[in-house]
Formats: sequence, structure tokens, C-alpha cells
Amino acid sequence: MSITTATDRKGKAIRARDIRAPDRATSAKLAKQELAAFVDLLNQLEPGDWSNPTPCALWDVKDVVAHQAGHVQMGSGLRGFVAQLDPRGTAPYRKRGMSTLDALNQRQVDIRRERPVEDLIAEVRDGTPKSIESRGRLNVIASNMRVPAPPVGLVGLGTLLHRIFPRDMWIHRLDIADATGKRFEQTPGHDDVMVALTVADAALQVEKKAPGLSFTLTLTGPAGGSWAIGRGETAAWELRMDVTDFMRRSSGRIDAATALARTESTAPEAAARACLEALQALY
Repeated sequence: MSITTATDRKGKAIRARDIRAPDRATSAKLAKQELAAFVDLLNQLEPGDWSNPTPCALWDVKDVVAHQAGHVQMGSGLRGFVAQLDPRGTAPYRKRGMSTLDALNQRQVDIRRERPVEDLIAEVRDGTPKSIESRGRLNVIASNMRVPAPPVGLVGLGTLLHRIFPRDMWIHRLDIADATGKRFEQTPGHDDVMVALTVADAALQVEKKAPGLSFTLTLTGPAGGSWAIGRGETAAWELRMDVTDFMRRSSGRIDAATALARTESTAPEAAARACLEALQALY
């Protein structure tokens, strides 16, 4: 079964737990494709767009791009990740109640506060490919080193760099499109794979946090599909929502109540809300 397959030969929804993790070459390809889409969107922005607020409460559009620029070093591998863990830099943010990861991210933004947008675009555009190549050389020991990653707990550094960093760029591309009114492009062979991998991770959280739930998740739009989620042999209900709303919900950008208002469901309201509450993934 390919990563993008959402139904079997009989048209039945594929179990989300059966979505296979991509190898490193595929992960690198996805990351490069997402970079191209991200930079393409940045090149469409007008001067007034950069100060628009985004769904990330503390950040405007420029801050979001600064955050992605910060990933150039942080996402390069073990050395780049550890280099940013200096407690002298993150301590002020931890005192404000931020998690370690949030502190790292906010510090990345703040140290780029005065840089012109052209420099930020260049840092993302030119630095990310080198970062992708560097993370591809991560050895097994470093790859399996577990790091804190709210809201799912600890994850392997390899998973964070290869699987989550491209997803983070994807959702921030959507943030920028939402903030500026620019078109959010969804390309077959890329965005559908990114969405399917997110569904797989969200399904694991459903099984962990709400093992009694079993439902079919149908996502509409160019990158959509249909997946069976839960441990039950038969899906009890069906939830149907737009791809972008699923990604907003699983990333915590919208709460379950907001997602419920945008979702068609055969489930009772309380059950549908419980399904949406459990649909979370790491970004």
C-alpha cells in the first residue's frame, strides 16, 4: 500500500494504523517539496501582509517566517538541535511558563526580530536544503534520542526532524495563507501524503487517549481521503470535514467545538466532540 492510499480495492477506508512511515529519501523529498510551496507563497506576499496576525497567538506573518528560519539550524541534526538548548538562552522563556520546545521557538523568532523580510526568506530558501541533507546523515543512536514534544510527550529526534518539521512548515504555510487571504495550494503527490501521515499520527493519539472510539474520518479537498480510526473492527460513526480544518484541529489551532461546527457526522454530538478532542498530532 502506498502512503497516499486511503481506500482499498473494494472502496473500504484503509485503517490509519496501516499507513506506512516513509523512508528517509521520501521524507527528504517531502521536505523539499514543502519548502518550494512555502517559498512560493512567501514570494506572493505584499509589504502589508507581513504584519498581519496569524492563528499563532504571539506571532505575525513575519514571526512565523522567522520561526521557520530558526529551523534551519535546529533541524539540521543532533548538533544543530543541541546548540539551541543552552539554558541561558531559554531560561527567560521557561520562566514565562513556556515548554522547552516553545522556548526554543520563541527565542528563534526574537533573535530575528530586526532582520528584513528578504533576509528571512533567503535564510529559509537557501538554508533549509542544507538542513535537510544534514538531517539525512543522522545516525541511529542520535535518531532514537527522545526529546520533549508537546502535546504527545517524548519522540525520537529522527521522527521530529524527518516527519514533523516538514509538517510544521505545512501548517505554517496554511497560517500565512489564512492571515493574508492568499490561495493555499494543495498538490497531488505531496499534500495528500503530508495529510495521510498526519492522520496516522492523530489516529495513534485517539487509540491512546480514547481507546473506545472507532470512526471513519473522511477529509474533503484535493489532499483528502478516508481512513478508519480506532481499535474497533467496525467504525461506529463517520466524520466528514475539510482537509484544512482537520489540520487546524489536529494542530490545536481550532478547538473541538469550532471543528464540530464545521464537521458533518453520523455520531451523536457528544461522541463527535470526543472524536475531535482526541484528534491531535505533533507539529
